[in-house]
Amino acid sequence: MANPRSRRVDARRDPTRMANQPALRSSDGTIWIVVAGLFALICLVPLSLLTVFDPRDSAAVAWVTAVLVIALYVALLATRWAVNARERRLRIMAGLMIAMAAVALIGLLTCAAIEWSAVPVAS
Repeated sequence: MANPRSRRVDARRDPTRMANQPALRSSDGTIWIVVAGLFALICLVPLSLLTVFDPRDSAAVAWVTAVLVIALYVALLATRWAVNARERRLRIMAGLMIAMAAVALIGLLTCAAIEWSAVPVAS
């Protein structure tokens, strides 16, 4: 029977594992900052259209979603310089990026549902 510790070492060396990608193992975190920043900008375009430029019924949800996306991005930036352990820092940054995507998706779908419910139905 193999030693559990040796199995963990073998698993870390396996190049086919998802956790062995460079963005989670050897990056300094800059890639996560750039990608998350671009993602936040892309998400803020439709949210700003619903809030600032053409306020709609879903403006409150759009504001909350925008604030949460920005807060998660700020947390990602803070993690880059606050966490010293490389692998732990990269995993936290990846988790924050996933949280940004989930919040943006849920917020935009909720805004779409609110706007869709305001469309008059022809009878």
